[in-house]
Amino acid sequence: MRINKNWLFVFLIVAMTTRVHAQSIDWMGQTALAPTAVQGAVEWKNQFTFYGDNNEFFEPFRVRETLLGQQFNSFLDASVKQNVDLWAGAFVDHQSAQAVTTNIQPIFSFVYHEGGSQFIFGTLLPVYRHGLIEPMESTALEITRPIEYGMEFIQKDSFINLDSFLDWQQILTDVNREIFDYGGSSRLPICGDFTLLGQLHGYHVGGEQYDGIVRNNLAGGVGLGLDGNFLCSSTLEVFGLGSKDTNRPNYPGPAYGCGLYTKLLICPDHQWQFFGISWFGQDFESEEGDGNYNSLGTDGITYEPSRTYEELGVRRFVEIENGVTFDFELRSNWIDASWGNSFRFMAFVPFDVTVDNKNSKTN
Repeated sequence: MRINKNWLFVFLIVAMTTRVHAQSIDWMGQTALAPTAVQGAVEWKNQFTFYGDNNEFFEPFRVRETLLGQQFNSFLDASVKQNVDLWAGAFVDHQSAQAVTTNIQPIFSFVYHEGGSQFIFGTLLPVYRHGLIEPMESTALEITRPIEYGMEFIQKDSFINLDSFLDWQQILTDVNREIFDYGGSSRLPICGDFTLLGQLHGYHVGGEQYDGIVRNNLAGGVGLGLDGNFLCSSTLEVFGLGSKDTNRPNYPGPAYGCGLYTKLLICPDHQWQFFGISWFGQDFESEEGDGNYNSLGTDGITYEPSRTYEELGVRRFVEIENGVTFDFELRSNWIDASWGNSFRFMAFVPFDVTVDNKNSKTN
């Protein structure tokens, strides 16, 4: 009966997106080019982020967690050449508790940009997890890892929307293994309101210089997107995903896994969004994906070969003034045979100061 209900959900949302010539949803889950300074100028870019994220999960695949705090990133963006920018500054993260440390990380980046192309080397400021969906990377990373270090190439134009990256998380030493992840997402319009979608995420632990474990996790797949105009604007995305996990100590499952991911977005306007997710997984494992989609529990022991997951939610997005925005999400989660709930609220307050040789002004 449960499988029939899931397939009914899939067929229902397909029917709801069959109309064409829809307004594009441009503020949900898609990557974007990083803003750069006006040619020849130096801009001081700043943003405060206030966040709260809570989930009430009782399954062994994703544990209960509450995130609450404030973040601030501030850096100088200097346009040193026609297509070259340099970033220099700092990122600060403070959790809302008295007995915690404040995390401070540097921001140093070389940015080459031309038209719809952009290459960033150094500190990365990913947007929506580089466009990766929940089975690839958990949404919690938007709060716990809002900056990364490595390389990123973004192409955003009428032909393709592409975000590819390499994030170096840990350098190889005599006591630590090297850790990095890589991958990206792509969106390629193919015919009318249909879009060909791509997802890839890899995770590597290793290093040849010192003895130790070398293991890899790779997940990815292709999908199809369809824009419709049900209740003003809607988008349906269906992905077929696969995974491969090698050399994980005491891993109880097979190396290969697969899954079917379906997501529907309905936007009556640019402030409200209603969404639903359906997932069928078989031995699927993604290192940094949401644990609700994986077969291996967070304890490294629990293993469930066949997984089902559904999610219904509503999102309220309010743009107040001059880029100041408030974002609230409320979600109902069905994890196999159990139920959970989660919510998130975030406020973004950017303010930039443009500096030239004669004057400075606040934007």
